[in-house]
Amino acid sequence: MNNKYIFNTQMNSITRYTGFELDIPLILDYLGLYTPLIQFFSSLFFLRNKFVYLRVYLLGFVFNNVVNSLLKMAIKEPRPTKDNRVLEIAITNNVERIGFHKFGMPSGHAQNCGFNLAYLTMVLNDSLITGAYLILSLISVYQRYKYFNHSILQLIVGFFIGISIGYMFYMVGNGYITGNIKERPDDNAPK
Repeated sequence: MNNKYIFNTQMNSITRYTGFELDIPLILDYLGLYTPLIQFFSSLFFLRNKFVYLRVYLLGFVFNNVVNSLLKMAIKEPRPTKDNRVLEIAITNNVERIGFHKFGMPSGHAQNCGFNLAYLTMVLNDSLITGAYLILSLISVYQRYKYFNHSILQLIVGFFIGISIGYMFYMVGNGYITGNIKERPDDNAPK
């Protein structure tokens, strides 16, 4: 008996008991597509009691997306496609994507995932949340590559730009919390 038959039998039993078919690849594709939104709203939840870090996170999130748009307009590297004719038609006629969305360098999904991963890892220092964000990020990056939305280079560059911006904004937030620490001046007290 082959493994595919066993898997299909298990899926049919899931369908029989729940009334719906569980399509794991489709679920992972949607999870990858919506990972930046999932991470954004879960970050708001995790930072709800850390007001300064929450404000800095929101500023960093906006800054991260503005940087992504500016880089796409400056670099103008097209998204990958299997057929170069389709790519040329899409770029010249604004088919399917408009403005900076027709360009792929750097990947906005990967950049947002990197930003969220770096910032939340540094602020919360929680291995469970970091692991969940990392898994979601990898699913998102794979989904973007699988559907030819980005090349591997576009995904790597976007991810590392996001990590850099996330770390930078963590340092800004940390600076607000710790303040300007200076050595106390000597008050000439007896020793």
